[in-house]
Amino acid sequence: SDSLRGEFLKPMRMTVGIFAYCTFYLKVKYLPRQQKKKLQTDIKENGGNFSFSLNPQCTHVIIDNADVLSQYQMKSIQEKHIHIVNPDFIWESIKERRLLDVENYNPNKSLDITLPPGQKESSSEVETDDPSLDNSTEKENIVDFTKLYTENVEIPHFPQEFEVAKYDTLEKIEAEGGKEIVVVEMQCFQEQWDYPFLITACFLLANGIETRRQFSGKKTSADASEYYENYIEELKKQGFLLRENFTFSSFFLAPEGLFQLLLEEVINLNTLSQEVSDLVEMIWAETLGHLEHTLIKPVNKISLNDVSKAEGILLLVKTALKNGETAEQLQKMMTEFYRLIPHKGTTTEEVNLTLLSKKEELCQLIRDMVNVCETNLYKPNPPSLAKYRALRCKIEHVEQNTEEFFSVKKVILQNNHSKSPVDILQIYRVGRVNETTEFLSKLGNVKSLLHGSPVRNIVGILSRGLLLPKVVEDHGVKRTDVGSLGSGIYFSDSLRYSTSIKYSCPGETDGTRLLVICDVALGKCMDLHKKDFSLTEAPPGYDSVHGVSQTAAVITDFEDDEFVVYKTNQIKMNYMIKFCIPGDQIKDFHPCGNTELEEYLPVFSSFSKGEDYQLPDTKTSSNIGAGLQDTSGNLVPLEDVHIKGRIIDVVAQVIVFQTYTNQSHVPIEAKYIFPLDDKAAVCGFEAFINGKHIVGEVKEKEGARQEYQEAISQGHGAYLMDQDAPEVFTVSVGNLPPKAKVLIKITYITELSVQGTAAVFCMPATVAPWQQDKALNENIQDTVEKICVKEIGTKQSFSLSIYIEMPYVIEFISSDTHKLKQKRTDCKAVISTMEGSSLDSNGFSLHIGFSDAYLPRMWVEKYPEKESEACMLVFQPDFNITLPETAKKSEVIICLDCSNSMEGEAFLQAKKIALYALSLVDKNQKINIVKFGTSYKELFSYPKYITSNDMPTEFIMAATPTMGNTDFWKTLRYLNLLYPSQGLRNILLISDGHIQNESLTFKLVKRNVQHTRMFTCGTGSTANRHILRTLSQCGAGVFEYFNSKSKHRWKTQIEDQMTRLHSPSCHSVSVKWQQLSTNLPEPLQAPAQVQSLFHNDLLLVYGFIPHCTQATLSALIQEKEFCTMVSTTELQKTTGTMIHKLTARALIRDFEYGILHENETHHQMKKQVLKSLIIKISKENSLLTQFTSFVAVEKRGENELPFPNIPNILELIAKEDVDFLPYITWQEEQSDAGMTQVNVN
Repeated sequence: SDSLRGEFLKPMRMTVGIFAYCTFYLKVKYLPRQQKKKLQTDIKENGGNFSFSLNPQCTHVIIDNADVLSQYQMKSIQEKHIHIVNPDFIWESIKERRLLDVENYNPNKSLDITLPPGQKESSSEVETDDPSLDNSTEKENIVDFTKLYTENVEIPHFPQEFEVAKYDTLEKIEAEGGKEIVVVEMQCFQEQWDYPFLITACFLLANGIETRRQFSGKKTSADASEYYENYIEELKKQGFLLRENFTFSSFFLAPEGLFQLLLEEVINLNTLSQEVSDLVEMIWAETLGHLEHTLIKPVNKISLNDVSKAEGILLLVKTALKNGETAEQLQKMMTEFYRLIPHKGTTTEEVNLTLLSKKEELCQLIRDMVNVCETNLYKPNPPSLAKYRALRCKIEHVEQNTEEFFSVKKVILQNNHSKSPVDILQIYRVGRVNETTEFLSKLGNVKSLLHGSPVRNIVGILSRGLLLPKVVEDHGVKRTDVGSLGSGIYFSDSLRYSTSIKYSCPGETDGTRLLVICDVALGKCMDLHKKDFSLTEAPPGYDSVHGVSQTAAVITDFEDDEFVVYKTNQIKMNYMIKFCIPGDQIKDFHPCGNTELEEYLPVFSSFSKGEDYQLPDTKTSSNIGAGLQDTSGNLVPLEDVHIKGRIIDVVAQVIVFQTYTNQSHVPIEAKYIFPLDDKAAVCGFEAFINGKHIVGEVKEKEGARQEYQEAISQGHGAYLMDQDAPEVFTVSVGNLPPKAKVLIKITYITELSVQGTAAVFCMPATVAPWQQDKALNENIQDTVEKICVKEIGTKQSFSLSIYIEMPYVIEFISSDTHKLKQKRTDCKAVISTMEGSSLDSNGFSLHIGFSDAYLPRMWVEKYPEKESEACMLVFQPDFNITLPETAKKSEVIICLDCSNSMEGEAFLQAKKIALYALSLVDKNQKINIVKFGTSYKELFSYPKYITSNDMPTEFIMAATPTMGNTDFWKTLRYLNLLYPSQGLRNILLISDGHIQNESLTFKLVKRNVQHTRMFTCGTGSTANRHILRTLSQCGAGVFEYFNSKSKHRWKTQIEDQMTRLHSPSCHSVSVKWQQLSTNLPEPLQAPAQVQSLFHNDLLLVYGFIPHCTQATLSALIQEKEFCTMVSTTELQKTTGTMIHKLTARALIRDFEYGILHENETHHQMKKQVLKSLIIKISKENSLLTQFTSFVAVEKRGENELPFPNIPNILELIAKEDVDFLPYITWQEEQSDAGMTQVNVN
């Protein structure tokens, strides 16, 4: 029941207290102060709850005279059926040790609950005390909630469901030595109300007796935050001083919403009791001991990314096991798991569900310990207090001679149905912040139930709570958390061997057992008599299930009662019990008594100058002489570059021909760096030399490199091409004979960018120097001399011809780098560069404007040689029709991850990104900066317009990665409670992505997406890109990863993010393909999850969809539903391979960078499943991936002489004809500015 809710910071009670099911609202006016205090203490010690106001949870109102209640309060009491009693009811019930009849304890004055004539019932009309009036005089006032009100008699009607966003405790020492304390809160109401934010101040004496209360309602979070800030300053002027900690003696007077924040006070205590210290050391030693016994390397040397991959493999192996895969194949699949998680001893155990269950538990233990170790900067054995704080869970020892201890012990033992006696050794009160935040007490039917687990799991249970099983076990596997009633969390109401005791197995450290007692919100619970292994959620209409124990009268499948819930927010831990049973071998455990925290400050590089935080320029010239070199080091320029291309809509296929000659008298290994934009994918590699035509073949990377090295060592010609980075393709031409001329032909596909209604095709001629140098310096053979060719930008002979086909009328074609000639129809054109053209460091660019660019469209391509169809959807939302005022009212919150895992280069990168992002904030946008770790610290109390960046810059510069864990959910909760009153809030999260409480974080992001968008920036080589990408996906934003290998792109990436921040958005995009048959395989679509779109963004969705000519595109544009159908016809289908290759590349990129599933374990499993498919389509479509390379070998005879001029370059190039309009004559256009533009009227 709701009366069981309890608070974390008062002793949590079992249901045995006299007042355990009671919630009291105190209104005593005439009782002496000492008796008031005794009344409060007696209620507290006997299990009662206190209510801050009259609400539906109240069961009793305690008054000492009827005149203390107002008419409004009387009406509320009558409506809620609340009992009214005097203080004797409490004291007599305690004396009798039972709850007495309330009828015998009416107050000493009869109560008239009839409203007087003319009394209005509106909740906005309340009575307040005016100090100038006599106490016997009552005055009705309509409250203006924007003012501060003081009340001594009554509390006006406010919504009862609220959360506390922030609070402060202040105290003042009076002249006579007394002490006055005030607790100030900002309450945020969960239901619709005219004033959703309420600032309250509760004034207390040192003994906890409340003297008065003040309150003021506000309509916006900004007004509330400003008022709160000013109110605190006003209290300081009155002599109050801020306290660091809440007044523990008055915890029970605070509202339940505040306890979520107060729990942090206990977790961050500076001292521990010896009992709690010993417990922490014991569970820590138990977990580490188990891991050290199992693993080859220390747990803090295993990355969380590898743990996620390992969990994905386990899920894949389980699927294969259920599908009847052979034992040999299962062992082969597990090899990758053991590579990621290196084990001691044998790794050839039989693969069955029991083994998978153990390995899943091992992965969770590793994850728990790595997360806990982050708080302590990964030190191997931090002091007890540091370990305690790292658990992020309140633990308090319950003294054995207290009533609370005996009450809990009595309940446990009286429900003990085991055959063996149980010895209760110690009891601890426990509590977790996010369980209080999320606990679904509203479901009702809250029961205190038991959950047993091995001691080695307790560190994880305390730090992250009870989890649903990831590997769902079948019948016969000896586990309780996954078993008879499916994939849920299991509880018992008694100590039975078959449930609680059995699974609370004794620990290796001291031989004792542990179990936890939880409040479980069962809600509507379905009784089951038969086992059901398929359950993953409660049956429809129910919140939980109950396996009914078998009795003589009722035959069931259950030996004991089992209660199962399928949501973690139905659980709130209250107690942990340390116990043993006969036969347990209790051992002496004497942990080191080190409870002092060491002062540790990481060593940071000194960055005193602002330029130390400057980002690299987008273009950086190389300072290393690279290029084709002979044995003397003389540079040999690339001779010719010819380009042939085909553009369809906003995609292109380009063929590049390059010619160079080995002027040396000795054979050389030439290595060439081929620059492209990050949207390109190489899909063809050919070489013409000595009259031979060598065609590159895509093979798995290691096999390709081995074949290349063997050919070189045997004196054959060899050609190898790898993709070293998104913008760098490396060609190793191999053993090139003296004076030999070589023609290399590279084919690549790419997507065009868009600028308004124009498609833009670019071909860069330079590459970032650090990319180029690294690729040039890599050595993959040592048989012949190696020389290097730089990029294609040294004014060689250059020509370019491109065929263009658009879906609608072409309006113009222009180039700002070259003069062009062209021929065209309405929707088709062929363009070519003029004779004598060259390609300099600016590369080549082409702009193609066409009508109706914002209309969604569909292309379908048939493969010429096999039964296959590939589809492409093109969608560019038109944001020009949206209201511009929305962006001007927006807020920008830069959230900088200062957790310990960010230490090192990742944090320096994060600060650089934050500072540059700050410089790009629009003057019409409000700004705030939040640094976060285990807690958070904001620059301003609410977002503000700023005229200078000095203060925010200093705030960022002073940040250090020493704030503990990555509890971003706390920052999100706070920001979401203080939501913006108008416009959108844009959060720019800069982090490595290793966040705690992932599911709660995702839930908070999704819950508030209507007013808060999430843009994420990933830093560091070990960043969890999946988490960051999923956060932005859930939050209608975009993810950018800042790769240290592509630093020249960082400025552009940040500028793109900041542009999106003040742009309208289109999110929740989905595509439904319409196929003719229902028996066809599931469509292969990329991207599987479409990220949000912003101004000038273009969406291309690809798919291998057979027999499909129609698709439905759905999205939310400015929170309004958008749905349209796009289609084509059989006659409009094209024939070719370009869209097939683009679809394959899209699937590969989605595999490498996309979101295959929101859950990371399922995402990693899908990656394992798709790996073979990715390699297959890579080979079929001649595409380079992280797993594949192009390789070609030219076999040469022993006495074969070179014929240097055999390749007829012009003939070979002419074969690639792109002039599909031969019947139209060329038109040459001149431009004084060196630019060509052809307008079509």
